[in-house]
Amino acid sequence: MDVVADPILDPLNPEQRDAVTHGDGPLLILAGAGSGKTRVLTHRIAYLIRDLAVPASAILAVTFTNKAAKEMRERLDRLVGKERLAELTVGTFHGFCARLLRRDGPIVGIDRSFAIYDEADQRAVLRQAMGDTNASERVFAPGAIAAVISSAKNELKGPADLASNPKGQLDRIAAIVWKRYDELLRENNAVDFDDLLLLACRVFETSDRALEKWQDRYQHILVDEYQDTNRAQYVLLRYLAGFKQNLAVVGDDDQSVFSWRGADVRNILDFERDYPNAKVVKLEQNYRSTQRILDAAHSVVRNNGARKEKKLWTDRQGGTDVVVMQAYDESHEAELVAREIERLQREGEAHGTRDVAVLYRTNAQSRAIEDTFRAFGLAYQIVGGVSFYQRREVKDTLAYLRLIRNPQDAFALARVLNTPPRGLGDKTRAALLATAREHEISVGEALEKADLITTIQRRQQDALIAFGKVMRRLRTAGEQLALPRLIDDLVTLTGYETYLKDGTEEGEERWANVQELRTLAEDYIALPQEEQLPSFLEEIALVSDVDEYQEAKPAATLITMHAVKGLEFPVVFMTGMEEGVFPHIRAIDSGKESELEEERRLCYVGITRAKDRAYLTYARRRSLFGRTNMNPPSRFLMELPSEGVEVRGNIETEERDSWAELDWERDRGRYEERKQARRDAMLAGLPGSWTGRATKERTAVVSETRFRAGDRVIHPSLGEGMVVTSVARDDDEEVTVAFPDKGVKKLMASFAKLARA
Repeated sequence: MDVVADPILDPLNPEQRDAVTHGDGPLLILAGAGSGKTRVLTHRIAYLIRDLAVPASAILAVTFTNKAAKEMRERLDRLVGKERLAELTVGTFHGFCARLLRRDGPIVGIDRSFAIYDEADQRAVLRQAMGDTNASERVFAPGAIAAVISSAKNELKGPADLASNPKGQLDRIAAIVWKRYDELLRENNAVDFDDLLLLACRVFETSDRALEKWQDRYQHILVDEYQDTNRAQYVLLRYLAGFKQNLAVVGDDDQSVFSWRGADVRNILDFERDYPNAKVVKLEQNYRSTQRILDAAHSVVRNNGARKEKKLWTDRQGGTDVVVMQAYDESHEAELVAREIERLQREGEAHGTRDVAVLYRTNAQSRAIEDTFRAFGLAYQIVGGVSFYQRREVKDTLAYLRLIRNPQDAFALARVLNTPPRGLGDKTRAALLATAREHEISVGEALEKADLITTIQRRQQDALIAFGKVMRRLRTAGEQLALPRLIDDLVTLTGYETYLKDGTEEGEERWANVQELRTLAEDYIALPQEEQLPSFLEEIALVSDVDEYQEAKPAATLITMHAVKGLEFPVVFMTGMEEGVFPHIRAIDSGKESELEEERRLCYVGITRAKDRAYLTYARRRSLFGRTNMNPPSRFLMELPSEGVEVRGNIETEERDSWAELDWERDRGRYEERKQARRDAMLAGLPGSWTGRATKERTAVVSETRFRAGDRVIHPSLGEGMVVTSVARDDDEEVTVAFPDKGVKKLMASFAKLARA
């Protein structure tokens, strides 16, 4: 008689099984890259439900992205069946906290129908707060103030804490602005991302009854990517774990790369100190990469001091060497990548561009890669670029929906009041807001009482009243209609559909994006009618760049080292492996070993994304941010093992010049001419649309330069300096400038915004 296989325990290796079958008490699962941590989490939940009879409603599983939460739920559906999971809570930290505040927000003064402001909305509120507190944007950048406030909120601090212990003038100003910023959020019945965590912790700090209710509800808590938790998330989990301490965390200290977002690697390193009776399980068997890729990654990360020792291994046999490629500049680097992708496809070693990811440390590096991929006709997608949810027409539609849900949302109103144009400008909006404040009513109510506003003309009063009636009608519809039907009514009654469909191709594309949003809304019609709109707005507000990554898209993925975490590809190219680029110049200049160790962990993350092939590329010179630098190769390349690594140190064989023989300054023109001639020959006879670039004649090299040796010049950020040399470069000019405080810099005139002093 055949023995029926156990779908929960049989697929696991001994270490995975040890973690899955752990009973009560704290559990630390140190899961190396590609070691099956998602499998362990999902199988543990299934084991708790099936074998330990823990109700699904008593389990909370927390992830960092909606994508990870969705994947976990889909796996669980297959393991234990949908019907047993109806009451299971799986979601992101921010999503969980939003649900908590929908129930218990009033304890800390938050209305249950609050809106969640995204980054653009937050910046608008912050700018108003800066204006209201006379904080000059010319002296204090809004981004810098926002970063200070966000960091303090993640540390569970308030404006008074910042004001009482400032590190400098920026902190003092931020504390003043922050107080007004929070007041504006509350006036608009809104919270920002950081508030979700901060206020959830405040609920537990304020109300023992609420704390006990949530502790009693969840008998077991499971957390993914624990190494990325910040102070607020750490405290939230301590509250929820309570005395039972049934807290199972999965993470890898070698992949802690988000300290700039408040993540603290000490949370995972000190877990055994925080929970002395914790069971620790190491998952070191890798199911993703070849051994050569794993050895290369380990050879780099083992140079870090603050880490728990682990060495990944795999059953996979064979595998090609990790390849290091040297390029002349960023354009040549991109060309090497493109040619290697073409070779891999031609020889059947990559099934298409979708197998490939090109990684870079900063978004600005993608420009040269994009230009080259277009020239070579290689399809690509950028993860983290202008996302679907940031497109104007999508944000407009969402602002209308937010205003239907929350009539107090003055920032949503500001976006749509004159979209489509209704003759209602900034002056009218300011008068409307002033009236709402004066009469202590919502902006939604003030719309229909516009005849009270004596500072505007009758025509504007009528337009406001008419708009108010449309919004009241939509608010009524929102209480009765399914969400997709509500969107249909919205675009019709407001005139937004007619506004977009203006007969142009761009208008049709924008209308298609609104229709795509409506398609997304159809996913919510299974919910009770009153939950559809709030759930839709909440989940969209919490979408991350990685959630928008399209796995099946037939295109290479261009993505930053940070954003790629959690993804995997058969072929990975890590570009810009130079000192000052990667590791980043900020980490080097900080003088802190902890910052360099984080950069090294980021390198480890990048290498371990590769399943079959890993390439690390660097350029001898790179133009970035309008500056040309000749950086040495990254220290991380020096840390690679001597075995299992192939170094391609020459220009392509057809160039005939070895790097050692090439005089960089003298021979650049020769190299550029040969590169252009090769490309022109390759594309000869093809229509312009096939070449992937604009068909225009190459600009002749200018014989005269704008700047001459001895000229005094001013740079926007580097200050005043003196020109040492200026050389024509194709249709640009490379200017070498000596700055008294910053040293000698090479700058491209077209980017650097140099002016004569």
